[in-house]
Amino acid sequence: MTEASPEEQPLPSVTAPNFSISFSGIDAEAANRFGPTLGTYVQEISRYIDLRGLDGVTVALDYPAALAQLDRGYETSHVLTPTTEFGIGVAMTPAVIRDGTVKSHIVLNAQYIFILEDNQHELWPEALHLLAHECAHVEVTRATDTAFPGMLLRQRYDNLISAFRWQIINACWDEYAASRISAVFGADRISSYEENFVVALRETRDIADGHIRQYRLHGDHRKVLADVSGQYGNLMKFASYLIGHLHGAGLDREEAANAKAALNNHWFAACFDRLEDALETLWQSFGTWQSRDEFDPIGDLAEAIIAEGGIRITRMGGSELYVDVPYTARTMPINLFPPLFPGLHRT
Repeated sequence: MTEASPEEQPLPSVTAPNFSISFSGIDAEAANRFGPTLGTYVQEISRYIDLRGLDGVTVALDYPAALAQLDRGYETSHVLTPTTEFGIGVAMTPAVIRDGTVKSHIVLNAQYIFILEDNQHELWPEALHLLAHECAHVEVTRATDTAFPGMLLRQRYDNLISAFRWQIINACWDEYAASRISAVFGADRISSYEENFVVALRETRDIADGHIRQYRLHGDHRKVLADVSGQYGNLMKFASYLIGHLHGAGLDREEAANAKAALNNHWFAACFDRLEDALETLWQSFGTWQSRDEFDPIGDLAEAIIAEGGIRITRMGGSELYVDVPYTARTMPINLFPPLFPGLHRT
């Protein structure tokens, strides 16, 4: 029997369920015109990305307002906001609860996604990749919820460091997996992911040190831990974007020359290697994880980076922690003490 050529192979099945597309701040004519186009794109992407967990799509002219107003299906004080550090976020796919089931809702900035109307537009590949990346988050969220039912959006943490560890673990894993899944769609994102990572690599330690210098004045352990872990967590997250895209595109680090050069002799170089190994290991058992402990290497790395950055955490038993912020030349504010001999100058 002769095998069918690639052109004759049947397409994978559509996995997207019936879903709604809502528009905010868009006139009715434009919404009616673009809605079917966007729906077709999502359906076709769902042949290659599992979208069984899709709740719906919102396209908004005022993207920050759409995020803040999204019905998430559960009580929370956390307000969704666009990313603003080392890049401006234009899309997000938060987990929501619908009829007791965890789903994912894609929220898109209209200015960027309407480009899909014109496949000759110079930024059409970027728009396609943007949509595919958000669709990939739907698959990652569903895989996580299937492996660990009742955990997403409901998990309670024993203490602050546990909460911060899981914030970093989830961010790194989600962006790595979504970047790996969506790497083959639309534009090649290496240069963009490199740029964000290299900027974070250059600036993160100085920003984190600044938070510790502020701590010398305000003395709030909770705040300094949140601020510093957030900075180093962002650096790890931007590394995860880049690593995921490289892995998904079947490329090695040589293809990211700027990132490779920036890592040369940098304190984060060994951390980058550890992070890459941890993410690849998780990918190899995608969706079949047996325990959340399998994700701990990312959290352990984050804790080691935070300790190297100036905050050391000791578990005292139960939910109690001892947070130590030792004095270093890097993290002492210059205005902490007045000069001993004001007005004295040496020439």
